[in-house]
Amino acid sequence: MIGGSLARRYARALRDIGQEDRQVRQVLSEVEEFAHRLDQSPGLREVLEAGHVNRRDKQSALDQVLSRAGFLPSTNSFLSLLVDKGRMNVLLPILGELRRMVEELEGIERVGVSVPIPMSPPQKERLKEMLERRTGKKVVLEETVDPAVLGGLVVRVGSTMYDGSVRTQIRQIRENLQKG
Repeated sequence: MIGGSLARRYARALRDIGQEDRQVRQVLSEVEEFAHRLDQSPGLREVLEAGHVNRRDKQSALDQVLSRAGFLPSTNSFLSLLVDKGRMNVLLPILGELRRMVEELEGIERVGVSVPIPMSPPQKERLKEMLERRTGKKVVLEETVDPAVLGGLVVRVGSTMYDGSVRTQIRQIRENLQKG
């Protein structure tokens, strides 16, 4: 996947620069803030991503935003490089990769949890504590409500899935009955 490897390369370079400056979390926050500004301003996004707008005009538009933002020089240079190379359309994949890399450095694991109804705060806390003990990392739960789960839950830790859903249990019972 060309876009994925490109995003990883840019994210790795930005992470490395942030680590050298001991400001990797700050760099991530600033890139997230810039991406949010792009979401809030479709006109700016269009100018920065458009093929028919020349680089000088793109750079001018970016400079106006960055002059008010107060970002680190490394963040400004990175965003400027994206505009110069015509890669602003890859910002979100880069941001996703950078977030993953920074969280890996900080020992954070994002865990997806699918449940039929929202979990209560005590349930979330118990699950989070159990997963932190099991993974040895700080866990951030990303809850998704999916009525198709029926009951129980499905947990995704990295590439591993733990399926404790009633739907899967019913399917397994049905398969066992069909086998005889």
